[in-house]
Formats: sequence, C-alpha cells, structure tokens
Amino acid sequence: MTIRILHVFGTLNRGGAETLVMNIYRKIDREKIQFDFLVHHEEEGAYEKEIRSMGGKIYRLAPYRLINHVSYKSSWNKLLKDHPEYKIVHCHKESIMSIIMSTVRANGRIAIAHSHNTRHIKGYKGQIMGLLNNNIYEKSDYHFACSNDAGKWMFGDEKNDGEEFIVIKNGIDIEKYTHNPRIRAKFRKDLDLEGKKVIGHVARFNKVKNHTFLIDIFKNLVEEDPSYRLVLLGEGELRKDIENKVSSYGLNDKVNFMGSVGNVNEILQAVDIFVLPSLYEGMAISSIEAQTAGLKTLLADTIDRRSKLTNLVEFIPIDKGVDPWVKAIDAALPYERSDMSQVIKNAGFDIKETTKYLSDFYLKLMN
Repeated sequence: MTIRILHVFGTLNRGGAETLVMNIYRKIDREKIQFDFLVHHEEEGAYEKEIRSMGGKIYRLAPYRLINHVSYKSSWNKLLKDHPEYKIVHCHKESIMSIIMSTVRANGRIAIAHSHNTRHIKGYKGQIMGLLNNNIYEKSDYHFACSNDAGKWMFGDEKNDGEEFIVIKNGIDIEKYTHNPRIRAKFRKDLDLEGKKVIGHVARFNKVKNHTFLIDIFKNLVEEDPSYRLVLLGEGELRKDIENKVSSYGLNDKVNFMGSVGNVNEILQAVDIFVLPSLYEGMAISSIEAQTAGLKTLLADTIDRRSKLTNLVEFIPIDKGVDPWVKAIDAALPYERSDMSQVIKNAGFDIKETTKYLSDFYLKLMN
C-alpha cells in the first residue's frame, strides 16, 4: 500500500523549502510513498502542475488570521476527518506551526515540524508569530531542521543536534548544477551577457530576502563599472516595488527580472558571482546550488555559517552599508570556475542521500 504524506506550505512557489521537498518528491519511490500538499493561498503555485502530473493532490485552506482561529482549526479537523489516509503531516509553514501541529496531534496523526529559518521577521508581526509558535517542541512528534541553528531557533537552545531534532540536509541534484562551460556560453549569449560582469540572485521577493539593499549595492557597482549586470530569479509580493526602485535608479537595461523559472541550474551557469544579502536565513538551498555551479558566493553574515561548503563563500555584514559588498564583489572578479560537485557530495548535500533518509524515516514510522 502506498503511504501518502501531507506536506503543509503557504504556497507552492519556488522557495527554498518548497524546492527541497520537490527535489525529494522527484526522486522518491512513488509506488511506496506519495506526497500531497496543503497550501494557504488561492494562487496557482509554480510547482502545482508538476505535482499533479506525479499523482499528488493539493488542498487549500484560507490563510490563518487571529480572528478566524476557531474556523481555521475546524477546517483542519474536517480535512483530517475526511482523509484518514494521512497518518503523517509534515509541516513547513513556520508562522503557525504550533497551531497546525497541535491540531494534527489532537486528531491522532503523526506531526512533523520542520524548521527552515533562524528567526522570525522583525516587528509586530514577528512578535505575534513568536507567540503563536510557543512550545512547538512539545506540540509536535518529530522535529526536523535544515541546520543546527534553525533547529535551536524553533525547538529551543537546550535541544541537541541529532537527539531532540534531526538535521535534514537541503540536498540538490548535483549533476544538474555542476559547472558546464558549454551551457554557460549558450546562456550568456541568449541573455546578452557576453563581456559583462553578472551578479545572480535567486529568492522570493519578500522583505527577508532584502532585495532593496541588493539594488543599492548594484547601483554603486554600476556607477564604478557600467559593465555590471544583475539577474534576479523569483517572484513575490514585493517584485513590483523592486521593479519601481530599479526604474527610479535608471537601471532597467542592466537588471533582468526573470521570474520563477524551471532552469535555475542553467541560468546560474551564465552568472559570475552569486549574492544573497538576506536579513536572516537557515541553510539556503540557493547558496548550495551556486557553490555547486562553481560560483563565488557572497552571503549576509546573518545566514547560517554552515552554508559555507566550499572556499567560494564569503560572509559580508549587512549592518555596515553597501560598501563592504561593493568591495567584496569587485575583489572577487574575475576568477576561474571549477568543478565543485565532489565537494558538495562529500558534504552530504546530494539529493539522493536526503531522499533515502527521509523515505526510510517515513516507512519506519508506518511500520
């Protein structure tokens, strides 16, 4: 009998957690384990068509608001009552993890909480999220995290890696991302990037990813050297705001908004340096992809230090303005790309290993 696992997200767009689960979903033996998804948005996510093609089902609930607390929990109760096939619920939606996990357990199901971050957003909304997720460790059965820091943040500093929570490495399809000069030449030509210094960035357009700071960095670079170009991959609620900022700086002809694309691996080949100035982040999948592609990778000093899998990574402060970033980018270029695939495999970030571990974990729970 096929085990069906219900994964919980906000949307099914190309974010880090969603990409990890999709990477696993593509590799897992779907005759034994099938993934289904519950989301909190009416928009059609980037991965939904592919999910349905692989036999996955997608359910939708109205987003949680304090004023709909009772009806939200009732919706979960009804869903689980109507679908007894879901013995395991694997939750990635951190903002209301505690509410979801406690409801899942109250219905006699196995509740897996998975942390992909190292802190909440700042301000009132972040404070509310922190209160909602109080005692999440006690309200869930199993505890996963993308890194040790992410696990300590969600489950408590006193919990020890490998005992009270399990680090699930953000594996990728290494062969797809390995440096390939032929693909690099093709896409630099296709994207009109030949002879340019190309900065790459892969992230959803939201406050945490700090795009507005990235555009300030890029503006300063272009003022020094007009040959710089910026390639932005992703969608999100703040994309229009960033487009307006780029326009206000007169940089429209130097910034490429590529949207949510299915060939990130190929686009990264055309890039010269990868930059991720996030306000905070767990183990960023995009940084692993960039390193696998042999890219010099500049990460904010707020990002989990275990993201450094190769000597290509440098951590830059985000509280000292754009100058350290401009200097680091200028100093990094040019350089010779090399094959980092074996280094990434040795670090344990091959999606095949991640998939085998999680598959065995699910099967053991059900047996």
